[in-house]
Amino acid sequence: MCGIFTVFSKKSNSLNHSKCFKALNELHNRGPDLKKYNFFLNKRLFISNSILSITGRPDKKKDLFKSKSKNYSISLNGEIYNYETLKKKYLNLGYIEKDKDFTDTEILVNLYDVLHVSKIPEKINGMFAYVIFDQKSKKLIISNDVQGEKNLYYYEDEKFFIVSSTPKSIIKFLDKTSLDINTLKSYFATRHYMPLENTCFKNIKLFQNGVIATYDTKKKKLIKKIYENPLNWINENEYNYYNKLKKYDLIELLEHKLLSQAKLMIPTKRFGSIVSGGIDSSLQTAILSKIKKPNINLSINHKLKDKIIYENKNFFEKYLKKKILVFNSNDNIYKRNAQKVYDIISSPMQTHDLPSRMQLSQEFKKKNCKVFFSADGCDELFGGQQIYLKVFSNNSKNYDQNNSPYSSLIDLDLEFESFDNEINRNFFDTRWSQVMDHYDFLNSKEQNIQSSLYLDYFIQSINVANRSNDLICCNFSVEPRNIFIQKEILKMIINLPLKYKYDVNNKNKKFIQKNILKDIFIRYFDKRLIKVKEGFSGYPNQLKNELYHSNFKYVKEFLGIKKIKKKITKALEWKLINLEIFLEKYIKNEY
Repeated sequence: MCGIFTVFSKKSNSLNHSKCFKALNELHNRGPDLKKYNFFLNKRLFISNSILSITGRPDKKKDLFKSKSKNYSISLNGEIYNYETLKKKYLNLGYIEKDKDFTDTEILVNLYDVLHVSKIPEKINGMFAYVIFDQKSKKLIISNDVQGEKNLYYYEDEKFFIVSSTPKSIIKFLDKTSLDINTLKSYFATRHYMPLENTCFKNIKLFQNGVIATYDTKKKKLIKKIYENPLNWINENEYNYYNKLKKYDLIELLEHKLLSQAKLMIPTKRFGSIVSGGIDSSLQTAILSKIKKPNINLSINHKLKDKIIYENKNFFEKYLKKKILVFNSNDNIYKRNAQKVYDIISSPMQTHDLPSRMQLSQEFKKKNCKVFFSADGCDELFGGQQIYLKVFSNNSKNYDQNNSPYSSLIDLDLEFESFDNEINRNFFDTRWSQVMDHYDFLNSKEQNIQSSLYLDYFIQSINVANRSNDLICCNFSVEPRNIFIQKEILKMIINLPLKYKYDVNNKNKKFIQKNILKDIFIRYFDKRLIKVKEGFSGYPNQLKNELYHSNFKYVKEFLGIKKIKKKITKALEWKLINLEIFLEKYIKNEY
């Protein structure tokens, strides 16, 4: 995986070179193989790229990749899986070197010579975020993938406009930042920590996924547009088509799509796959293995928590025909890793299992894998979360509201001296109304549940799991991939009838969730390996033992907590612990 850092000086002064390279060096782990950079506009614009080389053989020159016309220069984070198809369809690159092993970055930047700017992101099958400089117009072109795998942070004040793959590199360039307290307070109004646009630092924001933005260096103006809206993927005709198909044919179709996507995504470099023993990761590993076996199959055993893989390891190995390496974790390992996580992400943890993601990333790197496959997002897309059994099964539910806590506001258990939650409320209410309108061809119950599952992916998974993977895993020079959340797969999933995801009328509790995935699973494994879902990974509340102040003094001081309304639950305690550790590190300037 790679890192992007771009900064433009709005003043006439040239940029401080030392600060630019200091910020770029902060992205070294994301791209340890090569660094490319250039200064433009009399050294008022710096664009850089740290590169983890996976496709092709990039030259060792320090200059950024440029298009044939020399007009466009690019910094890319991500992988374009269909780059060979794009090259054959749109480009004639024989001018560079006969039989050259092109990288996907070179293909992308050359598309800008032959296609309209607004049309290019839609044609990409892959995960990506990039910055391109158009030297004729003196504009930056900024875009990222629509499925939410790659993020871009940006900062703007009277002096600078900055774009980066991580908030930490922006902080390093600026030297000093201040907290956005309202964003931290918003954490208590959602199930997980998931800043939607504003981060926990003032003026550091996130581009919405599926964006194509331009920054005019002459006018010093940013314009953002959405090039593709996943809401428009919801299609009544497609839903009806799937609903009329025989179950066997639908299973065949989905499996075929997954296999086709996997063929595009399997790298030529060493790669691994997570096998937790659950449906999602085990099935993905089996699909990959049908094409090319991963070099490493890996799992973590959390003491007293991961009985599925611990007790059934030999059976999974029998069907995968490959050993599964199981690494143990415990509360002490979790605590040590947690301290490193805060340093990497420069924020509170999005969720409690980030130390486990970090341990997995470290192990894959030790095994010389540049890529590994995980299966985050399937629980949300296919109705697999345990809480769904409670919030969706009750026929007396209000079908006009979002009953899932993952993509809606929750009741505050705290009372603040002041807190403006209207921006978040408007965001969630607007998104809910929009997706309900697009599923209006369904009966009220299915419309409600399908809308919740859609938002649980496009709000929670994108802002929690995907963002965490991009920040944590890439910091250890390994690239996380996931066949289930690619654009063409998502288009099918969000139009599948609910009976293939979460069958609310099925009395057999063992098979009530992720129905179609389980049907594909038993094509690769014994049906008896479908087990009851286990609890979450990690030991988050035991981090409290690491705190110097058990009364959460920093949280109370910064957030202005007047009182805690109810008894402190485990969920609330975790949020307080999470924020307290982050704020203490912020005060001590430890990240």
